[in-house]
Amino acid sequence: MKNFVFSGPSCIRSNQSAIRPRKQQQIEINRDSKKMFGKIQSHLIKTPYAIPMNSIIFKQYSDCLLNHYKQCYSTPLSYKDHIQAQEQANIARSILKKIRQHKLILRETDKSNHFYVGSINEFKNKVQKYFNDTKAFIELSSNPFNEILDKVIQLLNHLRSKELILQWQYNKMLPNRTKSELAHLYFKPKTHKVWLNILEEKTTKIYFFSTI
Repeated sequence: MKNFVFSGPSCIRSNQSAIRPRKQQQIEINRDSKKMFGKIQSHLIKTPYAIPMNSIIFKQYSDCLLNHYKQCYSTPLSYKDHIQAQEQANIARSILKKIRQHKLILRETDKSNHFYVGSINEFKNKVQKYFNDTKAFIELSSNPFNEILDKVIQLLNHLRSKELILQWQYNKMLPNRTKSELAHLYFKPKTHKVWLNILEEKTTKIYFFSTI
């Protein structure tokens, strides 16, 4: 039950969503409700619940969740909140304009609640220097993820068919296609360390560069 509570919606709508066009709001509603439905469904299809994926209850829940988000987004803001939302949107647009104008990069920092703002060219130079110094990484021309995943699944199916592994072992090792990803290098500024040590290797869903 704790997982369901933590996965549930916060019931707090971002102020800026109130001043966006209705079409854009609808996109956000569909995206947020779909994301939340996926989290809840992933819990309920596992033991001890083991609800079948094609169960009608999921369709009913999906419809109720979508209606809930529509109601949250359609609730009008007060005049004060509406003005605040407009001010926030103007500030955000101003920041984006300066970042593009001066060719800057905005990144979340590591182990802190701050953001790093710096030159894109400087950041790229540090990346290239790291590649040259370590010689530990290569840039792939294509994504081998599906090929690798298929081979792993085929191997596990073969082992299970020959009864070389037990069912629980098979289930434990079977990769989840939606949650698995290739190990890759990402770059996160470390404001609590020297600039030369800003690069860190981890497996996380953060892309190399973001020019905003």
